[in-house]
Order: sequence, then structure tokens, then C-alpha cells
Amino acid sequence: MRAAVALAIMLLILLLCGLMVYVVVRRYLSDLSISYEGRRRAVLVAAAETWLDSDPERVPPALEHLGSRIDRRLFVEVCLALLPDGDARARARITEWLRRNGVVDDWTRQLGNRSSWKRGRAAEALGVLRDPDTAPALVNALNDKIFDVRMRAAKALGALGGDQARQALIRALTDDSRWSVIRISDILADMGTGVLLEILAAFPAMGRGSRLATLDLVARLGTPEQTPFLVNCLNDEDRDIRARAAAGIGRLKAADAVAELVASLADPEWPVRAMAAKSLGDLAAISAIPQLTKALEDREWWVRSNAADALRKLGTPGLDALVALLGDPDRFARDQALSMLESSGELDRRLAALASSDSAERSTAEGLVRSLASRQSADRLRDIRDRQQDATVRTAIDQLITAEPATDEAAT
Repeated sequence: MRAAVALAIMLLILLLCGLMVYVVVRRYLSDLSISYEGRRRAVLVAAAETWLDSDPERVPPALEHLGSRIDRRLFVEVCLALLPDGDARARARITEWLRRNGVVDDWTRQLGNRSSWKRGRAAEALGVLRDPDTAPALVNALNDKIFDVRMRAAKALGALGGDQARQALIRALTDDSRWSVIRISDILADMGTGVLLEILAAFPAMGRGSRLATLDLVARLGTPEQTPFLVNCLNDEDRDIRARAAAGIGRLKAADAVAELVASLADPEWPVRAMAAKSLGDLAAISAIPQLTKALEDREWWVRSNAADALRKLGTPGLDALVALLGDPDRFARDQALSMLESSGELDRRLAALASSDSAERSTAEGLVRSLASRQSADRLRDIRDRQQDATVRTAIDQLITAEPATDEAAT
């Protein structure tokens, strides 16, 4: 029995020693392989750069016979690394070499490989290559059962460009059940404004997610020419469609749609009202000051915040409207107006006139303090006073507060 136990222990020790030797040898061989490939890669990079810079074309000896599979694999990797930044001549030479040596055909075949990893890698490589002849294979890869492979094929088509790629990606955008339409939208955006007409033509048949992504795309790529499309979307039954359309009008600087945005300030859904207010500020719509002022009474904070910010963007007329609201009986309106005037620094700038030698400026500032005192609590007034750098301004505020004590309404 003891002999058997001893034999088992010896066998276990031998097994552990064998495993240790295997790990050490494997690590050593791996380091040798990495070192060798690093040296070969450096040689191939130098040879490739010499080849691509030559005029007329001269192929260096190191590239004439890539006999080993390692050299061939490394040179393909070098080509992929050089393609993105290469000029037209360099790209043409690399593409021709890859075609002549069957690499492009290998990548195309790998799009149908059983391994999803190989399919995805092949799609990514074809995207770097940007060979128009590979477009049909990449379009077919959009039907792959694996989402990651489909997205890599979509990115490759986006990089490739052309009618076939554009049409395939627009079809993908309309199918929000199989695609991340936001990512497809990003790919289409990188293809430029030429995609807009076809996307807008497909818009009526799109699902909700695709329509929202399309509106974001129009806002990114569009011009005021797309204003009628966005104005029409302001009447959509979906509140998010209406809100995106209102936001898009502001981003496109579509000044002709001010009246429609003003009407959207009365929309029953607050996201639409909020986006309409924001866009009116982006459009510098001075004519909308009365409606934006009214929007500060809205019960939704985002609407009030965007309306106040829009008034700030309108310059002196908008800031005057905010100041006028400091004495408003509506608590929501006056608090939002005060918050915007404080955060923008406009309140302190106007209060600084209390130290002015100009009697008219000083009188206007005193009226501002009286409006604050009539509606704000004593604590809030003290905070405003303590923030002033000029002692003369602080003293003037103290005197005015004493003469105009806070009302019960302000105290609440």
C-alpha cells in the first residue's frame, strides 16, 4: 500500500514537472515567434514603403517571393495598415497585389465561413480595402445571422460608398427589427448629404425607431431645403417625432419655420414644447419673445428652462423680458427667470449699476432690486447681496431691502 502511494506521488510530481517544462518551452517558443515576426514585419514594412514610393514601380527583392505562409500573412497585415493613409497610387498598387495573390477572393469567400469571427474579420478587411467589386458580397453579408458580422459589413459598405452600398444601407435603416438604426444612421451620415433624398423617400414606410433616426440624420446633414419635411413632421401623431422635428428645425437654422415653432409651444406634450423653445432661441427669433415669456409659466421644468435659455440667447430684448418676469405673480416664471439671470451673470452685471454715477442707470438697478424684494424671500435676497463684490452695491441693496421688505408671498 505504501509503495502504491509513493508511486502515485512520484507520478504526480513528474506530471507537474512535465507541465512546468511544457509551459516554459511554450512561452519560450512564443517569444521566439513574436521576436521573429517583429523582425520580419520591420523588413516588410520598409520594403513596402520603398515599393509604394517608387516611380516607376519597382518591387523590392523582399517582396518578389513571399514563400512562407508567415511572410505572406505579415505582408497582408502590412498592406491593411498602409491602406487607410495611402494616396491613390499606393492604394491602387496594394489593391492590385491583393487581387493578384488571391487575398481579396479569400476575404470574399470567408464571408461565408462557418466561423462568425472569420466572417466579421473578412468584412472588416474588405472595408479597409474599399474595392467596388466586393460590394455584392458585402450586401449579401448584411443578411448574416450574427449581428456583429452584419454591422461590420454595414461599416464596410459605408466606407466603400457607391449606389449599391447606399441603397443597401438605406434598406437596413428601414428595418429597425434587425438593426441598430442609430449605428446605421451614423454610417449613412459619414457617406454625406447625397443619402438624404433617398432616405426621405423611404421615410413614410419606416418604423418608429427608423423614423426617429432619420430625423436625427436630417438634423446632422440637412440644409434649410429640408425645412418643409421637418415642418410636416411637427404634425405627426407621435410626440417624439414632433419633438425631434422641432429640434431639427433649430439645428438647420430654418428661420422660415419660426411661426410653426411658436405654434408648437402650445403642443399638448412637453417634450415638443421644450424642443420648440430651444429651437426658437437657436434661430434668434426676437418675434417669439412674448410666447417664450409665456412658456416660463409652463409646469414642466424642461420647458421653462429651455424658454429661459432661449430668451438669454436673444440678447438684450430677451434679457429685458427675463428681468420683467422677476416681479411676475407666477412663481414658476419668476424663479426660472431669476435662475437664468443668475447663471448667466446678467443679474450681477445689472446690479453693479447701483454704484454707477449715472442716475438713470442707478434708478433702473434700484427698480430691479425692488422687483426682487417684492417676490423673493429675505434669505434669497441676502444671498444675492453677499455675492456682490462692490461694497457700495451691497450697501445699496441693504437700504432698498429695508425700504421694501419681503412680502408674505416671497417668504413662501
